[in-house]
Amino acid sequence: MLRIENLTFRHAHHEADILHSVTFDAGPGKITTILGPNGSGKTTLFRCIAGLWKMKEGAVLFEGRTLRGLSPAERARLLAIVPQEHEPPFPYSVFDIVLMGRATHVGIFSVPSRRDYAAAYDAIGIAGISHLAERPYTRISGGERQLVLIARALAQDSPILILDEPTSHLDFRNQIVILEKVRSIVAERGLTALMTLHDPNLALLFSDHAILIKNGSVIADGNPQEVISAQNLLEMYGISVDVLRNNGMGFICPKIDRATGRYTG
Repeated sequence: MLRIENLTFRHAHHEADILHSVTFDAGPGKITTILGPNGSGKTTLFRCIAGLWKMKEGAVLFEGRTLRGLSPAERARLLAIVPQEHEPPFPYSVFDIVLMGRATHVGIFSVPSRRDYAAAYDAIGIAGISHLAERPYTRISGGERQLVLIARALAQDSPILILDEPTSHLDFRNQIVILEKVRSIVAERGLTALMTLHDPNLALLFSDHAILIKNGSVIADGNPQEVISAQNLLEMYGISVDVLRNNGMGFICPKIDRATGRYTG
């Protein structure tokens, strides 16, 4: 269990807090999705959890153990990050990019072992990109790159997986492919996954748990089908929507007049 407890953050030279006593739990084998408008604090929250920024107050706990004070290598053994995008300075092969996920398992004066190579090949296979292993990372599509970054995180062999807007640069098909792959991997490996998304419909389809954030505070926390509601979306985004139900699933539709194409909320 990953627990975020009363996390408060303020930039230096700013008078107001950016995150205000953010508290929630994220369980193993499940995807916890954080929704919120731009500027709501989602990226700041991830940077605090990852240890890139120092929180003002609060704690990040995994299985009851605080992450405060861990070295970067110790933290990397617990937590793997899949960024929005990544552009390496050299045209490394897909396999080499994934092998980099083993860095925390390789001594500073050592070279990757057979176990490291096996872990990288295994991660590439799980991500479904074995056919790309020898391709230059810079010469594959955006969707394929995202799968490579997921494979790199899997090779890292950390129990916590953090995905920052994994669909932000992908077309419709690849959004579904990536999120379905993430969901199956998280369930099979029992990973604790934290993900940010912009699209509430994707959150409804692929999340087990949803956290809604506005202006640095949690305004709702729970089952996605319950907390991603018309009322909460109006409060968060200032836009009126209809929630359509089909086979127990909710789908979000902005209030648009079909004849004029105008927003009617």
